[in-house]
Amino acid sequence: MRDTRTELSPRYADGDPMRVIGLAERYDAVTMNRIPEQWAHFQQRVDEVRDRFERAQFGIFYQRGQNPFAFEYLTAVMVDDEAPLPAGFVERRLPARRHAVFTHRGKPSGLRPLVDAIFHDWLPRSGHKAGGNPDFVEVYGEAFDPVRLEGVIEIWVPLES
Repeated sequence: MRDTRTELSPRYADGDPMRVIGLAERYDAVTMNRIPEQWAHFQQRVDEVRDRFERAQFGIFYQRGQNPFAFEYLTAVMVDDEAPLPAGFVERRLPARRHAVFTHRGKPSGLRPLVDAIFHDWLPRSGHKAGGNPDFVEVYGEAFDPVRLEGVIEIWVPLES
């Protein structure tokens, strides 16, 4: 049963090109439960990042190969083009494109049912095709409390044009 705090009717938004820097890890079905540890490590180091654009933080999902449980996950912030790259951080550039934006209210642990519903229910019925690379972006903005680990989280799914 879907969480009633999750909205499966997206709004659509055009995302601007972004440069993000953060920490990347690879996961699979066995190791994905360590993502909260990655976030904790990122929170300890995020102040090393200079020239941030906003308070928002991002969880960026890149599927690797054909196995849906083999993926790279990047915890990141948006920076300007001149921002230096702290040791151990990686840079990614996200292109401008159209997105379907879904809203989740609650804890990050409730995101998996939403993502499953987006890709297995909504997307096949929507008439859209996912754009991939990244597969989706979690946006933790002003309405998310990083201390309580609860609030509004948006899932931005890039669409093919």
